[in-house]
Amino acid sequence: MAYKVELYIYDLSQGMASMISPLLIGKRIDGIWHTSIVIYGREYFFGSHGVESCNPGSTALGKPLKIAKLGETQIPYTVFIDYLNGLSESTFGDGTYDLLKHNCNNFSEELAHFLCGTHIPKHILDLPNEVLQTKLGPALEKLLKQLEQSARPVKDEQNSSLSRVAKDPSPEFLQLNSQIEEARNTSQRIEEKRKALKEKLARKERRKEKKRKKLLQQALSESE
Repeated sequence: MAYKVELYIYDLSQGMASMISPLLIGKRIDGIWHTSIVIYGREYFFGSHGVESCNPGSTALGKPLKIAKLGETQIPYTVFIDYLNGLSESTFGDGTYDLLKHNCNNFSEELAHFLCGTHIPKHILDLPNEVLQTKLGPALEKLLKQLEQSARPVKDEQNSSLSRVAKDPSPEFLQLNSQIEEARNTSQRIEEKRKALKEKLARKERRKEKKRKKLLQQALSESE
């Protein structure tokens, strides 16, 4: 089963960056980007409390400015959530967030590559650090805290209603089943051919035996 993978793109400045960036850094940028990955009916992002999730578009940021389709994945929910739990205990754990160097966009890039081998837009990853180091920085951190209030740690999600997705078989399981079925069909075809050949040989042997008996009877008749 294939699952759609989407990138939700938000402008944390709500349009202000494009207006004030020329004054702050001498050049214009279109936005200060916050991104998240939406899959399995949930929105996943990285913040100061680690990896979190929520219903799509339900954070303090409201609806995303843009939704980009990244592709599809066949990775089942159980494998994905195990992977997220691993990230939340290591690379993207509680306390590892850094607005400048290790943020939500780095997390989205990680998930995009894991799920469907792709990347998020380069201009989002290359967001100039000088913008975040201005007076906007503290305001953005406050906004991010509000965003996290409407989410929950990913470790709390395993027992949610989404666990029904766990019933979906993994690609490896489907492939194994396919191989088993193919081997079963091959074995059945070989057995049918073996039976057909055995029956053919039996008919041939019966004809030979009949012919032998006929010749024997003829020989007996002639000897009399």
